[in-house]
Amino acid sequence: MRMPFLIVVLLAAAGSGAAAQTATIPEQKATVSGVTVTNAGTYTGQSISAPAHAGQLSPTGTIGTAVNWHFVSSTQDVAGKVGTQFGIEFRIDGAPAGDGVTLHLVLAFPPQGIRNPNTGDMMHAANIAFPNMRIGMLCVLGYGFDSAWEIVPGVWTEQIWYQDHMLAERTFTVSKPE
Repeated sequence: MRMPFLIVVLLAAAGSGAAAQTATIPEQKATVSGVTVTNAGTYTGQSISAPAHAGQLSPTGTIGTAVNWHFVSSTQDVAGKVGTQFGIEFRIDGAPAGDGVTLHLVLAFPPQGIRNPNTGDMMHAANIAFPNMRIGMLCVLGYGFDSAWEIVPGVWTEQIWYQDHMLAERTFTVSKPE
């Protein structure tokens, strides 16, 4: 009679060990393996602006979210006029699909930089965090000229970063203001 009891105890111990292992498996975290660029150039879209948060370096002090965007031209040449929007459209590669991740838009401005006339601040680059961007979804990150003082002619370099990995880079040449 001792043998069956011992087997039952061992099976019970094995079962509880498996349950403990299942309970301690960490939740799967989102991983980003890259982006698939679908477009880069000028686009139109509605932009909803909000104040920048701490750590978001924006020349205007605001962050815009584009909705209902439509690419107009896959060009590196950008018209220097108020209302022009340009950037990179992409799909985030990774897993699990639908999970939110934070991407950073880094914009290097031409050497002369951008001076905000309202604050007097000079910027040579912007670094803006965009939280909750969804893996597998089509996204756009870019820049739009809302005021004439933002239009700095020359080469603008746009980069998309996830943590310490650059996922995409494109350059755009902004013309002199019209």
